[in-house]
Amino acid sequence: MGFFDTLSETVANTGRALGNKTKEVAGSTKLSLQISQEEAKLKKAYAALGEAFYNEHKDDMPEKYAVYAADIKECADRLESLTKDKQILKNQKHCTSCGAWMPNEDRFCGKCGAENEILVKEPEAEEEEEGETRICPSCHASVKAELFYCPECGEKLS
Repeated sequence: MGFFDTLSETVANTGRALGNKTKEVAGSTKLSLQISQEEAKLKKAYAALGEAFYNEHKDDMPEKYAVYAADIKECADRLESLTKDKQILKNQKHCTSCGAWMPNEDRFCGKCGAENEILVKEPEAEEEEEGETRICPSCHASVKAELFYCPECGEKLS
């Protein structure tokens, strides 16, 4: 019976060693996850601090941070330009009152109801618009469901 006793003891020792290694790997994985989460929080906090500092000092930026401020301004300007180009491609304009993007052919802003100049777009094939719509109770125009004001007559929608 010596052989089976030795085999049994070897299997038991291997099982214990495997259990210990599993606990070690699980603990290491848990710590790695916690480290990643803390690093993400730290990065977010640094970004928030940097943004707050930039917004407070953009007009009187200390010289040692001027390079970073110039990079931020350049990126922000480029982002604004790209966003504007995208909206122009989508035949949209800014509302003169609230700044929301709205179709060029709408007379009234769907977000605030302010009257705007109608910009004529180049003729193109009419595409079916997707999404839910509703009917304006005043002029009976078909209006996107997410709008608060009718873009045709300016009526507040309920």
